[in-house]
Amino acid sequence: MRKRLLPLLSVLMSAALVLAACATPTAAPTAVPPPPTSPPAATATSAPAAPTAVPATKAPAGPPNLTGETITFYHFGDLSGPLAAITSPTIRGAEDAAKAINDSGGIYGAKIQVKFSDTGGKVEEAVAAYNRFKSADKNMLFVITYGSGDAEALAPRLVEDKVPNLAAGLSAKAFYGKDSGYTYGLGPIYPDQLGLTMKYLKDNWAKHKPEGAGNDIKLAHISWPTAFGQGALTAESRAYLKELGVQLVLEEKYDPAPTAQTTTAILNANAAGANVIWTNTLAFGPAIILNDLNSLGLRKKFVVAADNWGMDLALYAFLAKPEYGVGLITPFPYLWWTDTSNAGIQYAGKVFTDNKRPKSDQNVGYLLLVGGVDLAVKAVKKAIDTVGYKDLNGKAVNDALIALGPQDVLSGVVRVDYSKGTRAPRYAQIRQIQGGPDKFVVLQDWTEMPDLRPK
Repeated sequence: MRKRLLPLLSVLMSAALVLAACATPTAAPTAVPPPPTSPPAATATSAPAAPTAVPATKAPAGPPNLTGETITFYHFGDLSGPLAAITSPTIRGAEDAAKAINDSGGIYGAKIQVKFSDTGGKVEEAVAAYNRFKSADKNMLFVITYGSGDAEALAPRLVEDKVPNLAAGLSAKAFYGKDSGYTYGLGPIYPDQLGLTMKYLKDNWAKHKPEGAGNDIKLAHISWPTAFGQGALTAESRAYLKELGVQLVLEEKYDPAPTAQTTTAILNANAAGANVIWTNTLAFGPAIILNDLNSLGLRKKFVVAADNWGMDLALYAFLAKPEYGVGLITPFPYLWWTDTSNAGIQYAGKVFTDNKRPKSDQNVGYLLLVGGVDLAVKAVKKAIDTVGYKDLNGKAVNDALIALGPQDVLSGVVRVDYSKGTRAPRYAQIRQIQGGPDKFVVLQDWTEMPDLRPK
Protein backbone atom coordinates (compact mmCIF):
# COMPACT_ATOMS: atom_id res chain seq x y z
CA MET A 1 0.00 0.00 0.00
CA ARG A 2 1.41 3.35 -0.95
CA LYS A 3 1.76 5.96 1.72
CA ARG A 4 0.02 9.29 1.20
CA LEU A 5 1.68 12.59 0.42
CA LEU A 6 3.82 14.28 3.03
CA PRO A 7 2.83 17.86 3.70
CA LEU A 8 4.54 20.30 1.37
CA LEU A 9 7.26 22.54 2.79
CA SER A 10 5.89 25.98 3.54
CA VAL A 11 7.38 28.77 1.48
CA LEU A 12 8.59 31.40 3.94
CA MET A 13 8.24 34.92 2.62
CA SER A 14 10.08 37.76 4.31
CA ALA A 15 9.45 41.44 3.87
CA ALA A 16 10.63 43.65 0.99
CA LEU A 17 13.42 42.08 -1.13
CA VAL A 18 14.36 39.17 1.19
CA LEU A 19 13.49 35.77 -0.28
CA ALA A 20 13.91 32.52 1.60
CA ALA A 21 14.78 29.62 -0.72
CA CYS A 22 13.14 26.21 -0.41
CA ALA A 23 15.72 23.65 0.68
CA THR A 24 16.31 20.74 -1.67
CA PRO A 25 17.43 17.49 0.03
CA THR A 26 20.84 16.23 -1.02
CA ALA A 27 20.67 12.86 -2.78
CA ALA A 28 22.58 9.92 -1.31
CA PRO A 29 25.69 8.77 -3.21
CA THR A 30 24.64 7.09 -6.44
CA ALA A 31 25.56 3.43 -6.73
CA VAL A 32 24.24 3.22 -10.31
CA PRO A 33 24.02 6.28 -12.60
CA PRO A 34 20.49 7.33 -13.59
CA PRO A 35 19.21 6.08 -16.95
CA PRO A 36 20.75 8.07 -19.80
CA THR A 37 17.41 9.47 -20.89
CA SER A 38 16.45 10.78 -17.44
CA PRO A 39 16.23 14.58 -17.39
CA PRO A 40 18.01 16.48 -14.62
CA ALA A 41 15.86 17.15 -11.62
CA ALA A 42 14.45 20.66 -11.43
CA THR A 43 15.05 22.97 -8.45
CA ALA A 44 12.19 24.29 -6.34
CA THR A 45 11.73 28.07 -6.59
CA SER A 46 9.29 30.76 -5.45
CA ALA A 47 8.59 34.26 -6.73
CA PRO A 48 9.19 37.48 -4.69
CA ALA A 49 6.21 39.30 -3.21
CA ALA A 50 4.67 42.05 -5.35
CA PRO A 51 5.51 45.59 -4.19
CA THR A 52 1.82 46.55 -3.91
CA ALA A 53 -1.23 45.08 -2.24
CA VAL A 54 -1.79 42.85 -5.30
CA PRO A 55 -1.57 39.17 -4.20
CA ALA A 56 1.86 37.62 -4.83
CA THR A 57 2.26 35.36 -7.89
CA LYS A 58 4.13 32.12 -7.25
CA ALA A 59 6.34 30.37 -9.75
CA PRO A 60 5.93 26.60 -10.24
CA ALA A 61 6.91 24.83 -7.04
CA GLY A 62 9.16 22.32 -8.82
CA PRO A 63 9.31 18.58 -8.11
CA PRO A 64 7.97 17.31 -4.80
CA ASN A 65 10.10 15.80 -2.09
CA LEU A 66 8.72 12.30 -1.63
CA THR A 67 11.50 11.01 0.59
CA GLY A 68 10.09 8.28 2.82
CA GLU A 69 7.28 7.38 0.41
CA THR A 70 6.90 4.05 -1.46
CA ILE A 71 5.59 3.42 -4.97
CA THR A 72 4.78 -0.21 -5.76
CA PHE A 73 5.34 -1.97 -9.08
CA TYR A 74 3.50 -5.30 -9.43
CA HIS A 75 4.48 -8.13 -11.76
CA PHE A 76 3.77 -11.85 -12.09
CA GLY A 77 5.05 -14.61 -14.33
CA ASP A 78 6.28 -18.18 -14.65
CA LEU A 79 8.99 -19.20 -12.17
CA SER A 80 7.97 -22.83 -11.72
CA GLY A 81 6.33 -23.89 -15.00
CA PRO A 82 7.53 -24.70 -18.53
CA LEU A 83 8.84 -21.19 -19.27
CA ALA A 84 10.54 -20.59 -15.93
CA ALA A 85 14.10 -20.71 -17.26
CA ILE A 86 13.18 -18.13 -19.90
CA THR A 87 11.10 -15.69 -17.89
CA SER A 88 13.21 -15.67 -14.72
CA PRO A 89 15.91 -13.38 -16.21
CA THR A 90 13.12 -11.05 -17.36
CA ILE A 91 11.73 -10.90 -13.86
CA ARG A 92 15.17 -10.24 -12.41
CA GLY A 93 15.69 -7.51 -14.99
CA ALA A 94 12.64 -5.67 -13.69
CA GLU A 95 13.78 -6.02 -10.08
CA ASP A 96 17.38 -4.97 -10.79
CA ALA A 97 16.18 -1.97 -12.78
CA ALA A 98 13.98 -0.84 -9.90
CA LYS A 99 16.91 -1.19 -7.50
CA ALA A 100 19.07 0.95 -9.80
CA ILE A 101 16.41 3.67 -9.85
CA ASN A 102 16.22 3.56 -6.07
CA ASP A 103 20.00 3.85 -5.78
CA SER A 104 19.77 6.93 -8.01
CA GLY A 105 17.23 8.67 -5.79
CA GLY A 106 14.01 6.86 -6.65
CA ILE A 107 11.02 8.76 -7.99
CA TYR A 108 11.40 12.24 -6.52
CA GLY A 109 12.83 10.55 -3.43
CA ALA A 110 10.15 7.85 -3.16
CA LYS A 111 11.45 4.29 -3.30
CA ILE A 112 10.14 1.72 -5.76
CA GLN A 113 8.91 -1.48 -4.13
CA VAL A 114 8.59 -4.49 -6.46
CA LYS A 115 6.05 -7.21 -5.65
CA PHE A 116 6.04 -10.47 -7.61
CA SER A 117 3.88 -13.60 -7.76
CA ASP A 118 4.70 -16.90 -9.48
CA THR A 119 1.98 -18.07 -11.88
CA GLY A 120 3.53 -21.38 -12.93
CA GLY A 121 2.76 -20.38 -16.51
CA LYS A 122 -1.02 -20.66 -15.96
CA VAL A 123 -3.39 -17.89 -17.04
CA GLU A 124 -5.77 -18.56 -14.17
CA GLU A 125 -2.91 -18.10 -11.71
CA ALA A 126 -2.04 -14.76 -13.33
CA VAL A 127 -5.63 -13.61 -12.86
CA ALA A 128 -5.55 -14.81 -9.24
CA ALA A 129 -2.26 -12.96 -8.62
CA TYR A 130 -3.74 -9.76 -10.00
CA ASN A 131 -6.83 -10.17 -7.81
CA ARG A 132 -4.67 -10.60 -4.71
CA PHE A 133 -2.59 -7.55 -5.49
CA LYS A 134 -5.63 -5.43 -6.30
CA SER A 135 -7.43 -6.47 -3.13
CA ALA A 136 -4.40 -5.43 -1.07
CA ASP A 137 -3.87 -2.15 -2.97
CA LYS A 138 -7.02 -0.31 -4.02
CA ASN A 139 -4.89 2.36 -5.68
CA MET A 140 -2.68 0.12 -7.83
CA LEU A 141 -0.66 2.23 -10.28
CA PHE A 142 0.23 -0.40 -12.88
CA VAL A 143 1.35 -3.97 -13.49
CA ILE A 144 3.93 -5.69 -15.68
CA THR A 145 2.95 -8.98 -17.34
CA TYR A 146 5.01 -11.46 -19.36
CA GLY A 147 2.58 -13.80 -21.13
CA SER A 148 0.20 -13.16 -24.04
CA GLY A 149 -2.53 -15.24 -22.40
CA ASP A 150 -2.15 -13.30 -19.15
CA ALA A 151 -2.42 -9.96 -20.96
CA GLU A 152 -5.48 -11.09 -22.94
CA ALA A 153 -7.29 -12.41 -19.87
CA LEU A 154 -6.64 -9.28 -17.83
CA ALA A 155 -7.23 -6.65 -20.52
CA PRO A 156 -10.94 -5.99 -19.78
CA ARG A 157 -10.38 -6.03 -16.02
CA LEU A 158 -7.55 -3.50 -16.31
CA VAL A 159 -9.84 -1.11 -18.19
CA GLU A 160 -12.50 -1.55 -15.50
CA ASP A 161 -9.99 -0.96 -12.70
CA LYS A 162 -8.08 1.73 -14.63
CA VAL A 163 -4.72 0.00 -14.10
CA PRO A 164 -2.23 0.19 -17.02
CA ASN A 165 -0.19 -2.86 -17.97
CA LEU A 166 3.28 -2.86 -19.56
CA ALA A 167 3.23 -6.21 -21.33
CA ALA A 168 5.97 -8.40 -22.77
CA GLY A 169 3.33 -10.74 -24.22
CA LEU A 170 2.76 -8.92 -27.52
CA SER A 171 -0.79 -9.99 -28.27
CA ALA A 172 -2.80 -7.93 -30.76
CA LYS A 173 -5.96 -8.95 -28.93
CA ALA A 174 -4.58 -7.77 -25.57
CA PHE A 175 -3.61 -4.35 -26.94
CA TYR A 176 -6.40 -3.67 -29.43
CA GLY A 177 -9.33 -5.95 -28.51
CA LYS A 178 -12.72 -4.29 -28.11
CA ASP A 179 -12.48 -4.48 -24.30
CA SER A 180 -8.84 -3.37 -24.09
CA GLY A 181 -7.30 0.07 -23.73
CA TYR A 182 -4.97 -0.05 -20.73
CA THR A 183 -2.47 -2.62 -22.07
CA TYR A 184 0.76 -1.45 -23.74
CA GLY A 185 3.48 -3.46 -25.47
CA LEU A 186 7.22 -3.42 -24.93
CA GLY A 187 7.51 -4.75 -28.49
CA PRO A 188 5.41 -4.84 -31.70
CA ILE A 189 2.36 -7.06 -31.99
CA TYR A 190 3.04 -10.45 -33.56
CA PRO A 191 0.97 -9.92 -36.74
CA ASP A 192 3.05 -6.81 -37.51
CA GLN A 193 6.23 -8.82 -36.89
CA LEU A 194 5.14 -11.57 -39.28
CA GLY A 195 4.13 -8.99 -41.86
CA LEU A 196 7.43 -7.09 -41.67
CA THR A 197 9.48 -10.29 -41.98
CA MET A 198 7.52 -11.62 -44.94
CA LYS A 199 7.71 -8.21 -46.66
CA TYR A 200 11.49 -8.24 -46.18
CA LEU A 201 11.76 -11.77 -47.61
CA LYS A 202 9.49 -10.85 -50.54
CA ASP A 203 11.72 -7.88 -51.37
CA ASN A 204 14.94 -9.88 -50.93
CA TRP A 205 13.90 -13.35 -52.04
CA ALA A 206 16.70 -13.73 -54.57
CA LYS A 207 19.20 -13.27 -51.74
CA HIS A 208 17.56 -15.61 -49.24
CA LYS A 209 15.63 -18.24 -51.15
CA PRO A 210 16.78 -21.71 -50.15
CA GLU A 211 18.09 -24.58 -52.19
CA GLY A 212 15.66 -25.64 -54.90
CA ALA A 213 13.07 -22.95 -54.11
CA GLY A 214 11.14 -21.24 -56.87
CA ASN A 215 10.16 -17.60 -57.12
CA ASP A 216 7.13 -17.93 -54.84
CA ILE A 217 7.30 -17.84 -51.04
CA LYS A 218 5.42 -20.78 -49.54
CA LEU A 219 5.03 -20.47 -45.80
CA ALA A 220 4.60 -23.15 -43.15
CA HIS A 221 3.44 -21.90 -39.75
CA ILE A 222 4.77 -24.33 -37.12
CA SER A 223 4.21 -23.09 -33.60
CA TRP A 224 2.82 -23.63 -30.10
CA PRO A 225 -0.95 -23.92 -29.56
CA THR A 226 -0.92 -21.10 -26.97
CA ALA A 227 -2.10 -17.48 -27.29
CA PHE A 228 1.54 -16.57 -27.85
CA GLY A 229 2.22 -19.37 -30.31
CA GLN A 230 -0.78 -18.50 -32.48
CA GLY A 231 -0.48 -14.74 -31.98
CA ALA A 232 0.91 -13.90 -35.44
CA LEU A 233 -1.95 -15.44 -37.41
CA THR A 234 -4.95 -13.12 -37.49
CA ALA A 235 -7.47 -12.10 -40.13
CA GLU A 236 -5.32 -9.04 -40.84
CA SER A 237 -2.02 -10.91 -41.19
CA ARG A 238 -3.58 -13.60 -43.37
CA ALA A 239 -4.95 -10.92 -45.69
CA TYR A 240 -1.55 -9.22 -45.79
CA LEU A 241 0.19 -12.47 -46.73
CA LYS A 242 -2.20 -12.80 -49.68
CA GLU A 243 -1.50 -9.19 -50.64
CA LEU A 244 2.22 -9.95 -50.70
CA GLY A 245 1.68 -13.10 -52.72
CA VAL A 246 2.94 -15.32 -49.89
CA GLN A 247 1.16 -18.68 -49.83
CA LEU A 248 0.36 -20.08 -46.39
CA VAL A 249 0.55 -23.78 -47.27
CA LEU A 250 0.64 -25.41 -43.81
CA GLU A 251 -0.31 -24.78 -40.18
CA GLU A 252 1.04 -27.20 -37.58
CA LYS A 253 1.22 -27.11 -33.76
CA TYR A 254 3.64 -28.72 -31.31
CA ASP A 255 3.89 -28.86 -27.53
CA PRO A 256 5.48 -25.94 -25.62
CA ALA A 257 8.01 -28.22 -23.93
CA PRO A 258 11.76 -28.84 -24.42
CA THR A 259 11.04 -32.53 -25.07
CA ALA A 260 8.67 -31.88 -27.97
CA GLN A 261 9.52 -32.87 -31.56
CA THR A 262 8.62 -31.28 -34.89
CA THR A 263 9.74 -34.04 -37.27
CA THR A 264 6.23 -34.77 -38.54
CA ALA A 265 5.43 -31.08 -38.97
CA ILE A 266 8.65 -30.51 -40.94
CA LEU A 267 8.03 -33.50 -43.20
CA ASN A 268 4.49 -32.21 -43.81
CA ALA A 269 5.90 -28.77 -44.62
CA ASN A 270 8.34 -30.30 -47.09
CA ALA A 271 5.57 -32.32 -48.72
CA ALA A 272 3.44 -29.16 -49.01
CA GLY A 273 6.25 -27.43 -50.90
CA ALA A 274 6.97 -24.90 -48.15
CA ASN A 275 10.26 -23.01 -48.33
CA VAL A 276 9.84 -20.73 -45.29
CA ILE A 277 9.00 -21.76 -41.71
CA TRP A 278 7.64 -19.22 -39.24
CA THR A 279 7.48 -20.11 -35.54
CA ASN A 280 5.96 -17.85 -32.89
CA THR A 281 7.96 -19.38 -30.04
CA LEU A 282 11.15 -18.75 -28.09
CA ALA A 283 14.19 -20.50 -26.60
CA PHE A 284 13.52 -24.24 -26.96
CA GLY A 285 10.72 -23.50 -29.46
CA PRO A 286 12.88 -22.41 -32.43
CA ALA A 287 15.70 -24.70 -31.23
CA ILE A 288 13.55 -27.82 -31.63
CA ILE A 289 12.72 -26.88 -35.23
CA LEU A 290 16.36 -26.12 -36.07
CA ASN A 291 17.54 -29.33 -34.40
CA ASP A 292 14.98 -31.46 -36.24
CA LEU A 293 15.67 -29.78 -39.60
CA ASN A 294 19.35 -30.63 -39.27
CA SER A 295 18.63 -34.18 -38.10
CA LEU A 296 16.42 -34.71 -41.15
CA GLY A 297 18.99 -33.19 -43.52
CA LEU A 298 16.44 -30.57 -44.62
CA ARG A 299 17.92 -27.37 -43.16
CA LYS A 300 19.00 -26.00 -46.56
CA LYS A 301 15.49 -26.31 -47.93
CA PHE A 302 13.96 -23.71 -45.60
CA VAL A 303 14.36 -20.13 -44.47
CA VAL A 304 13.56 -20.25 -40.75
CA ALA A 305 12.08 -17.12 -39.19
CA ALA A 306 10.64 -16.39 -35.76
CA ASP A 307 9.18 -13.60 -33.64
CA ASN A 308 11.49 -11.19 -31.83
CA TRP A 309 11.97 -13.48 -28.78
CA GLY A 310 13.37 -16.26 -30.97
CA MET A 311 16.74 -14.54 -31.53
CA ASP A 312 18.19 -14.67 -28.04
CA LEU A 313 20.96 -16.32 -26.05
CA ALA A 314 18.27 -18.56 -24.53
CA LEU A 315 18.12 -20.30 -27.92
CA TYR A 316 21.63 -21.68 -27.48
CA ALA A 317 20.78 -23.56 -24.29
CA PHE A 318 18.61 -25.88 -26.42
CA LEU A 319 20.42 -26.16 -29.74
CA ALA A 320 22.12 -29.51 -30.34
CA LYS A 321 25.01 -27.57 -31.91
CA PRO A 322 25.56 -23.78 -31.74
CA GLU A 323 25.96 -23.57 -35.52
CA TYR A 324 22.36 -24.74 -35.96
CA GLY A 325 21.29 -21.22 -35.06
CA VAL A 326 23.01 -19.69 -38.09
CA GLY A 327 20.57 -18.27 -40.63
CA LEU A 328 17.65 -17.65 -38.27
CA ILE A 329 15.87 -14.39 -39.20
CA THR A 330 13.67 -12.33 -36.87
CA PRO A 331 12.29 -8.83 -36.47
CA PHE A 332 14.39 -6.97 -33.89
CA PRO A 333 12.57 -4.06 -32.21
CA TYR A 334 15.40 -3.04 -29.85
CA LEU A 335 19.16 -2.89 -29.65
CA TRP A 336 21.31 -5.74 -28.35
CA TRP A 337 23.91 -6.15 -25.63
CA THR A 338 26.68 -5.99 -28.23
CA ASP A 339 25.62 -2.48 -29.35
CA THR A 340 27.96 -1.09 -26.72
CA SER A 341 28.34 2.37 -28.21
CA ASN A 342 24.78 3.11 -27.08
CA ALA A 343 24.47 4.81 -23.67
CA GLY A 344 21.37 2.79 -22.78
CA ILE A 345 23.16 -0.50 -23.45
CA GLN A 346 26.02 0.72 -21.27
CA TYR A 347 23.57 1.54 -18.48
CA ALA A 348 21.83 -1.84 -18.74
CA GLY A 349 25.24 -3.54 -18.70
CA LYS A 350 26.17 -1.74 -15.51
CA VAL A 351 22.88 -2.70 -13.86
CA PHE A 352 23.53 -6.31 -14.86
CA THR A 353 27.12 -6.28 -13.57
CA ASP A 354 26.29 -4.47 -10.33
CA ASN A 355 23.79 -7.20 -9.46
CA LYS A 356 26.33 -9.95 -10.25
CA ARG A 357 23.96 -11.81 -12.55
CA PRO A 358 25.25 -14.89 -14.43
CA LYS A 359 25.91 -14.61 -18.16
CA SER A 360 22.87 -16.79 -18.83
CA ASP A 361 20.63 -13.99 -17.52
CA GLN A 362 21.91 -11.52 -20.11
CA ASN A 363 19.03 -12.19 -22.47
CA VAL A 364 16.50 -10.13 -24.36
CA GLY A 365 13.98 -10.19 -21.51
CA TYR A 366 16.39 -8.75 -18.96
CA LEU A 367 17.40 -5.96 -21.34
CA LEU A 368 13.83 -5.12 -22.32
CA LEU A 369 12.66 -4.89 -18.71
CA VAL A 370 15.47 -2.52 -17.75
CA GLY A 371 14.02 -0.30 -20.45
CA GLY A 372 10.45 -1.05 -19.39
CA VAL A 373 11.05 0.03 -15.80
CA ASP A 374 12.74 3.22 -17.02
CA LEU A 375 9.64 3.93 -19.14
CA ALA A 376 7.35 3.22 -16.18
CA VAL A 377 9.30 5.64 -14.00
CA LYS A 378 8.95 8.35 -16.65
CA ALA A 379 5.19 7.79 -16.76
CA VAL A 380 4.84 7.91 -12.97
CA LYS A 381 6.89 11.11 -12.81
CA LYS A 382 4.79 12.74 -15.51
CA ALA A 383 1.62 11.68 -13.72
CA ILE A 384 2.90 13.22 -10.47
CA ASP A 385 3.84 16.41 -12.33
CA THR A 386 0.31 16.54 -13.80
CA VAL A 387 -2.03 15.59 -10.94
CA GLY A 388 0.24 15.68 -7.89
CA TYR A 389 1.27 12.79 -5.68
CA LYS A 390 -1.85 13.04 -3.53
CA ASP A 391 -4.09 12.31 -6.53
CA LEU A 392 -1.76 9.81 -8.21
CA ASN A 393 -3.63 6.75 -9.50
CA GLY A 394 -3.65 4.24 -12.35
CA LYS A 395 -5.65 6.48 -14.68
CA ALA A 396 -3.12 9.29 -14.23
CA VAL A 397 -0.26 6.90 -15.07
CA ASN A 398 -2.18 5.61 -18.09
CA ASP A 399 -2.78 9.16 -19.31
CA ALA A 400 0.90 9.92 -18.78
CA LEU A 401 2.00 6.93 -20.91
CA ILE A 402 -0.05 8.38 -23.74
CA ALA A 403 1.03 11.98 -23.14
CA LEU A 404 4.73 11.04 -23.20
CA GLY A 405 4.48 10.59 -26.97
CA PRO A 406 7.48 9.22 -28.89
CA GLN A 407 10.13 7.86 -26.53
CA ASP A 408 13.60 6.54 -27.30
CA VAL A 409 13.77 4.53 -24.09
CA LEU A 410 17.33 4.25 -22.73
CA SER A 411 18.72 6.32 -25.59
CA GLY A 412 16.93 4.24 -28.19
CA VAL A 413 17.34 0.70 -26.84
CA VAL A 414 13.55 0.52 -27.26
CA ARG A 415 11.36 2.90 -29.28
CA VAL A 416 7.74 3.42 -28.24
CA ASP A 417 4.93 5.87 -28.91
CA TYR A 418 1.60 5.24 -27.23
CA SER A 419 -0.07 8.39 -28.51
CA LYS A 420 -2.87 8.51 -31.10
CA GLY A 421 -4.32 5.13 -30.14
CA THR A 422 -1.11 3.16 -30.70
CA ARG A 423 -0.33 0.71 -27.89
CA ALA A 424 2.71 -1.12 -29.27
CA PRO A 425 5.92 -0.09 -31.07
CA ARG A 426 5.61 0.32 -34.83
CA TYR A 427 9.28 0.12 -35.87
CA ALA A 428 11.81 -2.72 -35.92
CA GLN A 429 14.98 -3.94 -37.59
CA ILE A 430 15.40 -7.30 -39.32
CA ARG A 431 18.38 -9.29 -38.02
CA GLN A 432 19.96 -12.67 -38.83
CA ILE A 433 22.24 -14.95 -36.86
CA GLN A 434 25.48 -15.11 -38.87
CA GLY A 435 27.83 -16.79 -36.44
CA GLY A 436 28.15 -17.80 -32.82
CA PRO A 437 26.06 -16.44 -29.97
CA ASP A 438 25.47 -12.69 -30.13
CA LYS A 439 26.32 -12.33 -33.82
CA PHE A 440 22.90 -10.90 -34.57
CA VAL A 441 23.56 -8.99 -37.80
CA VAL A 442 21.29 -6.20 -39.08
CA LEU A 443 19.83 -7.06 -42.50
CA GLN A 444 17.41 -4.15 -42.59
CA ASP A 445 17.59 -1.13 -40.31
CA TRP A 446 14.69 0.49 -38.46
CA THR A 447 11.60 0.27 -40.66
CA GLU A 448 7.94 1.04 -40.06
CA MET A 449 5.95 -2.16 -39.84
CA PRO A 450 2.80 -2.98 -41.81
CA ASP A 451 -0.20 -1.93 -39.73
CA LEU A 452 -1.99 -5.21 -38.98
CA ARG A 453 -3.89 -4.13 -35.89
CA PRO A 454 -7.38 -5.60 -35.52
CA LYS A 455 -9.89 -3.54 -37.47
